[in-house]
Amino acid sequence: MSRAVVILGAGPGGLTAAQRLRRYLPPEIAITVIDRADEQRLGISLLLVMRGWRNPADVSLRPAQVLRDGIVFLHAEVTGIDPEARRVHTDRGDLPYDALVVALGAEVVPEAIPGLEAAIAAGAAGQFYTLGGALHLRERLACFAGGRILVVVARLPYKCPPAPYEGALLIADRAREHGVSDSVQVALFTPEPQPLAVAGPAVGQRLTELLAERGITLHTGQELVAVDAAHREAVFSSGAREPFDLLVVIPPHQPPAVVRAAGLTGETGWVPVAFPTMRAPVDGVWAVGDVTTLRLPNGSPMPKAAVFAQQQADAAARDIARSLGATAPEPEISGRGRCWFITGAGEAGYVEGEFLAEPAPVVQLYPPAAEHFRAMEQELAEWSAQASG
Repeated sequence: MSRAVVILGAGPGGLTAAQRLRRYLPPEIAITVIDRADEQRLGISLLLVMRGWRNPADVSLRPAQVLRDGIVFLHAEVTGIDPEARRVHTDRGDLPYDALVVALGAEVVPEAIPGLEAAIAAGAAGQFYTLGGALHLRERLACFAGGRILVVVARLPYKCPPAPYEGALLIADRAREHGVSDSVQVALFTPEPQPLAVAGPAVGQRLTELLAERGITLHTGQELVAVDAAHREAVFSSGAREPFDLLVVIPPHQPPAVVRAAGLTGETGWVPVAFPTMRAPVDGVWAVGDVTTLRLPNGSPMPKAAVFAQQQADAAARDIARSLGATAPEPEISGRGRCWFITGAGEAGYVEGEFLAEPAPVVQLYPPAAEHFRAMEQELAEWSAQASG
């Protein structure tokens, strides 16, 4: 009987898992990647779209054109996962599997914050974690001549950890470019005790200084509990009510409903996985990327970022191949990661370090420079051009 590996999700983790598995597995073992979207984008690309520096077509990749060597891409909606029967249900039929990789990422759920959806519908609020949201904010910012803009991290954890800080910096940068910086006030609110707490106090202090240099006020330890769309106020658990003219929210995140319904999530609300194999608690299932929870040596969750999703995908592919009798290296995850950090005015820095270092991550923030921005652009261009390679 032929054997099959099914991968749910065609983002960085899912694509990497498929490509590594094809390298390790014999051709008679089928590999199928399923995703409801036939286009993919890296998270940082959405910031460039919001800022008006890129259009969607400039930062898109089509999985069907990237996956080669007999890997099948199925453009379909996953409607159910049956781990006991080892079958995946989709709106285009069922697929059996011998090994399943769950790489469906994290979904944003603005409805989890009372009043937020009403504020978005009224044009008073927005978010840049989806393409539609980034385009909507681009339009709102294009006609924003003055007032108070709040950038608010609603809940932890969320994907692309530097993104809220980049978003605030890019909004302030746009105001300067259009000559309205004197009439635009940008404030950032986060539940964390300091910016990017997982990266340590030195990085948090440098980010705090960078925000202050750009005229952005920072409020830590503030968790959003509601939005009063009628009065344009953000309501926090501390009891504070902050007025705004435009609210930019990093909405709460959660695993897709199909993952939760399959009983794959643990007490944290995310899929718990073993290190470094990325095995889920259910036989025959591996999970990688933003849908998972994986603890660092100091107890903090591993950041939800593409660089770690790709490392996890390679580790899972190795373990799957070995479990299916193929030859592959032992699973490993380096824990070394780098995330670009766009600051505006054609400059970017980056956050890089050893996130699996003991007793805590050793991370550094490299200062903004034009050369870093160009390197980031080159990396994004190479990612988007994979289909022609």
